[in-house]
Amino acid sequence: MQSKLLLAGGAALLSLGLAQPALSADQMTVYCPMSENDCTSVLKAFEDDTGYTSAFVRLGAGEILARIRAEKNNPQAALWLAGAADIFIQGASEGLLEAHESANIAGVAAAHRDPENFWTPIAVSPIGFAYNADYVAELGAEPPTSWEDFADPVFKDAVALAHPAASGTAYVSLAAMVQLYGEDKAFEIMKGIDANVVQYTRSGSAPSRMAASGEVAIAMAFTQDLEALIAQGFPISVSFPEEGTGFEINAAGLVANAPEGQRDAAKAFLDWILSDKGQQAISATYRGSALEAYDNPTFNIDLQAVKLIDYDSKWAGENRSRLLEHYENAVRNVSDAK
Repeated sequence: MQSKLLLAGGAALLSLGLAQPALSADQMTVYCPMSENDCTSVLKAFEDDTGYTSAFVRLGAGEILARIRAEKNNPQAALWLAGAADIFIQGASEGLLEAHESANIAGVAAAHRDPENFWTPIAVSPIGFAYNADYVAELGAEPPTSWEDFADPVFKDAVALAHPAASGTAYVSLAAMVQLYGEDKAFEIMKGIDANVVQYTRSGSAPSRMAASGEVAIAMAFTQDLEALIAQGFPISVSFPEEGTGFEINAAGLVANAPEGQRDAAKAFLDWILSDKGQQAISATYRGSALEAYDNPTFNIDLQAVKLIDYDSKWAGENRSRLLEHYENAVRNVSDAK
């Protein structure tokens, strides 16, 4: 029986400005799937600008949805910070989010907004391919320029991916392939990719780090993770699928029936994150701005040159449960039974 490791991700409660994570009535609890540094830096900028303090629990986006669902009758957090809009759409459909219209929503393109305001767009990030040029050359392969390249047998045991049930990165990749190729062909490609995967992770950023360190040859990642690796000096190369790529509308949202003492802070955050200072904080995490008029010239990747498909976040969110079930039945369960 062949199995692939799903890494356990420890959830740590991290308090900003406090030695202990005990919450006061006006301190906001946040669920955040970004890196620890990114969660910290954005919330610290919010605190510096507004005075609201917070503590965050770092979990994968899928794990956050499961946590909020489990706490539905007794919510412990007020703010869900970051994750693909797809999964926020699913959460809203289950009554887990409360509508709030950001005071600065007018600066966001209409196509990137939730007309019902259950989630607030905070950034836009395409999916790219991370590859280790030396490792790829050792395999006698070419850098990936198509989703189908990940299923090429030349990359046997040289691919790392996040699991789409736990990671927004992996789910957007899955949903993008389904929208691009149609469901039948997309899942055939995913079966081929699965045969090459040496490790599945919970974190969407872990596979690109593995490529940067030479543990694997290729991985999929959001551009913010690739930008961060480049800025840190890692030997990582970047390509994009010539067919076009999906993208994440990164979002934030107010948890339904959030603790009363935290609600004002959560609403203030959703207003602030679309201000100039809020978008500066987001850009510092290497994510593309949600605001049409905001540009970051320091990025190494030219996001304007990336070919995007007409990615339908609403469809992806509404079909998330079904696609994940299909993925488990058609890809992972078949693989584990070998």
